[in-house]
Amino acid sequence: MSRYEDDYDGEDFPNQSALWHANAERALRGKRGRKALAELREALLALPEPRLIEGALCTVNPEKRREFRPEDSWMFNDLAGRAEQDGTGVCAIGALLWHRKVKAGMDPAEAFDSLPTMDDANYDLHDTARLAVKDAGLVYSLAWNLAYRNDETYDGKTSEERYTAFLAWIDAEIEEPAAVAS
Repeated sequence: MSRYEDDYDGEDFPNQSALWHANAERALRGKRGRKALAELREALLALPEPRLIEGALCTVNPEKRREFRPEDSWMFNDLAGRAEQDGTGVCAIGALLWHRKVKAGMDPAEAFDSLPTMDDANYDLHDTARLAVKDAGLVYSLAWNLAYRNDETYDGKTSEERYTAFLAWIDAEIEEPAAVAS
């Protein structure tokens, strides 16, 4: 299940889509983008289990999530069911945010518990991207594309396959020469 919502088919101005993709590519190829990819790679390698979930930012300790929003018992059941079916974990953006908290001195378990779920029942990729902009300082187009890659590009893969594919993609991107206009 995905947090991606494609509810807009048109363009507000000519070549809007092409401009979006060009800006996203520049964000990826620039110094900040390459630094973000290197940090994301470090975060993925630091995860306790080599896996990336889809459809939520974090499903670690779903039973504790109930404490944060007890009125939403359906959400707890959804998270618990997802964790039982696919295992617990974080998406790529969740891994980056978790790793930053751990590097800042937070206990790894507490860092997982402090992450919001941002599951597909309540949030979409824009919300995840906005959180990455706010908490990780990523450029919005890069953050959105990382979230999209996690949920859509690797849709249908197991959590372990998604992790391996994401890490291989980061390695390939980092190996390419940096943009001249960085």
